[in-house]
Amino acid sequence: MTYTRTHAGRTMTVHAPTGEGDFDLAAFEAFTVSDPVLGLDVEGRAIVEGGPGHFGPDAGLRLVQFGTVDTAWVLNPLIPAQRWAIERTLAHPDLRFTTHTNYDVLAIWSAFGIALGQRVVDTHLLSKLVQPDERAGHGLKDLSLRYLDDGLVQAQQALYERMRHLAPTGQRAGNNPLTWGWNHIPATDEAYTVYAGLDAVYVRRLLPVLLAACAPFSHLVRMEQWLAAQSTGITVRGLLLDRPYTEGLLADVQGEFEQASAAIQDALGFSGTSPRFAHWLDSQITGSPLPRTASGRPQVTADTLTQLAQDLAGGAATITAEGAAMLAARRAMAATTNTRTNLRSFLATADAEGRVHPQVSTLRARTGRMAITAPALQTLKKHDPRLRHCFRAEDGHVLVGCDFSAVEVRVAAALSRDATLMRVIASGVDIHDATAELMYGKDFTKEQRTVGKRATFGTIYGGGAKALAAQTGVPISVARQVIQRWQRTYPDVIRFGKTIAEAPVVVTGSGRRIPPDPQRPYANSNYAIQSTARDLLVASVHELAVVHGMASRLWLFVHDEVIVHVPEHDAEKVRDLLTEVMTTQFRGVPIAAEAEILGTHWGRLPEPPSSTATAPAAA
Repeated sequence: MTYTRTHAGRTMTVHAPTGEGDFDLAAFEAFTVSDPVLGLDVEGRAIVEGGPGHFGPDAGLRLVQFGTVDTAWVLNPLIPAQRWAIERTLAHPDLRFTTHTNYDVLAIWSAFGIALGQRVVDTHLLSKLVQPDERAGHGLKDLSLRYLDDGLVQAQQALYERMRHLAPTGQRAGNNPLTWGWNHIPATDEAYTVYAGLDAVYVRRLLPVLLAACAPFSHLVRMEQWLAAQSTGITVRGLLLDRPYTEGLLADVQGEFEQASAAIQDALGFSGTSPRFAHWLDSQITGSPLPRTASGRPQVTADTLTQLAQDLAGGAATITAEGAAMLAARRAMAATTNTRTNLRSFLATADAEGRVHPQVSTLRARTGRMAITAPALQTLKKHDPRLRHCFRAEDGHVLVGCDFSAVEVRVAAALSRDATLMRVIASGVDIHDATAELMYGKDFTKEQRTVGKRATFGTIYGGGAKALAAQTGVPISVARQVIQRWQRTYPDVIRFGKTIAEAPVVVTGSGRRIPPDPQRPYANSNYAIQSTARDLLVASVHELAVVHGMASRLWLFVHDEVIVHVPEHDAEKVRDLLTEVMTTQFRGVPIAAEAEILGTHWGRLPEPPSSTATAPAAA
């Protein structure tokens, strides 16, 4: 079948052969070489959220579409001749494609085992380079409507109406018609095939528009596309889950939660998550009432409970004995809730071989900082290695990690040219020790160092006295004095922040353009610092992968850390290489890094206490 659609004066043709007999292979092959870059899109079965995604039993392709700026072919991989043509086209080393997000790239790998690698350009990444704000709307429909016309939006609306019409009576509530439709709508349905074909056409039409918008920073396009391919490789390879350990830890944590929850229920007659608990706990406190919601009700969250504990420890509040016991139980519930959620997500997202395939979004934040989802591995803290320990290396291999040391502070010094901060960094002493000494003198306390460290990062990121007080537990008046001392110690950092706050666009050293937030101009310095630190990491990753041939060894990027997976006998050599590559400089300021052999697991658990048996006395 052949369909045409005309929008904004442009006529687009969709070829959708329904079987072996009406598939003109010669015409299709002539089409595939008619354009140096083909739009590529797929229609798959509905994938259940929270599972293995493309690597689980829900995955499966129903259609594969190729497009030029005015023509699309929609092929069915269940028809042998069409599947052969799909695979031949995708695997051809001289053919190039453009997609929107790596969903299609992963789907192609899952269905055909074909890696597109550097042969694909992602228009979603181009859009994020043009407008880094996540709220700007970077979906294919949003961009088509913004830059082209409403043809694709109309095709989507027609498809959704068709799905609702075809869905069985029991599948017509909420989003059920769409879920049903992606799995069951006939592959030959006109609304379905037209929508599918136009997806490939519109992504191809978007490509030159977005490339033109990226012209002022075109050098970033190649690097970001390269980095996206590396992150896709990480997703495909996956991370091996230590299932017995993960299941055991979940059982332990679940037991802790249930024990704490039962203690509250038995003592008070209601749950620790009930609104009644917040009112009860508030009645047990003197001197520091719980924060209120907008409606005036006491608020119990992990943060408010932590703040209350700090107030009690510092003498700012008092609590009854029963209140203290219930507070401890409720804090135990809060401490285990996030851990349970993470452990369950690890188990749910693992494929049949026990591998988790996280999605690494390489341009998630407006600064270019990366994020990891499904599961959210960037949220796992180093100081609690239990969750990181769930992931392990292959037999005979180890993980080696390397991260920058206080990179944001070093970048702040380089950008602001603050002489005192640059001198501290050049001396090689601990930055936070030196800052505490400059602020308080040589006899600074451990607490003063902690407050000074928090003030360093808070000031760099535009935080104020209220935020510092919340993070450290000191009174706001003290926090205000600390910040004033910090500002007097490093005045050029403050001057840099005030100057860049007036910039209409933040332009980083790599040429990245970051639009400011009109409501938060003070955040511009944060954008410049964080984005620069991110690009320094990417430069190191590129050198490791391209110069030293370690692309296939990349295991994960987390914040300012690179983790690689290597044979155990190469661990020391790779550790030294990582340190060498990531130890660099930026505008004359040293960027320090130190690698370590993490071992067989990502998180290193503390050694159990040793018990030394006492030998019996000699007779």
